[in-house]
Amino acid sequence: MTQDGTTTDAIELGVAVTAPVEEAFDAVERLPDVRAWLEPAGVESRADGTIAVATGSGGTARVVDREPPHRLVTEAAVPLGGEPVVTTTTWRVEPHDGGTTAVRVTTTGLGAGLAADTQRERAATALTTLAVHLEHFPGRTGVGLHAWGPSRGRSADSGHERAHARFLAQVGVVVPRQPLTIFRGVPQLSGTCLERRAGHHHSAALLLLDGPAPGVATLATTGTEPVHEVRAVLYGDAAEEVAERLAAQWSAWLANA
Repeated sequence: MTQDGTTTDAIELGVAVTAPVEEAFDAVERLPDVRAWLEPAGVESRADGTIAVATGSGGTARVVDREPPHRLVTEAAVPLGGEPVVTTTTWRVEPHDGGTTAVRVTTTGLGAGLAADTQRERAATALTTLAVHLEHFPGRTGVGLHAWGPSRGRSADSGHERAHARFLAQVGVVVPRQPLTIFRGVPQLSGTCLERRAGHHHSAALLLLDGPAPGVATLATTGTEPVHEVRAVLYGDAAEEVAERLAAQWSAWLANA
């Protein structure tokens, strides 16, 4: 379970994971779908009606300090109110009770308000995802995929939470602790829904996959003008080919969902 120590100046969360310190630090550095949630998202509407999304995956985040296996610091440029804002994210990895490891993350630079609230909820998704990877795929190297698209078919008063519920209802039956049922026409995944996280500005469903490759996936909706994201890290000999194919399929599906 994540712990939230958010203040007006910093977003601070932590989680205890079942892995040695060195293994937890390695996962923080190399898992693309974990770090991505901590590289703050900027979602802006353009005059032509399209939506621009900056998630940090385009190289906007850089490592500014690194002390393995205990500390990693990154900086990211985030569009906020039409101006670029530099945020700093610090990961700390330390021994914890009962042979577990505490992973704590702090983000500064966003101040208070909508951006900070959104980032706090994204950070909770990141830490939960990290814990699942360390429990089910310790020490393994995976291949990441990312696809996104704007929420469609919503009314002016539908808002974020309804947009996420509608997204999952289009995908299939996504019930915590139950096998997935993916509808025909949706890129096929098989496995179990571990958890659904409902937030005011960011909501996510976390999936443990067994096909078409083993891995961990997240179906998320972020923003008051909602954007849907599919992120996953896949494992196994066919992971690279499967990730490339699924990324293309999900991008095409989200463009028309």
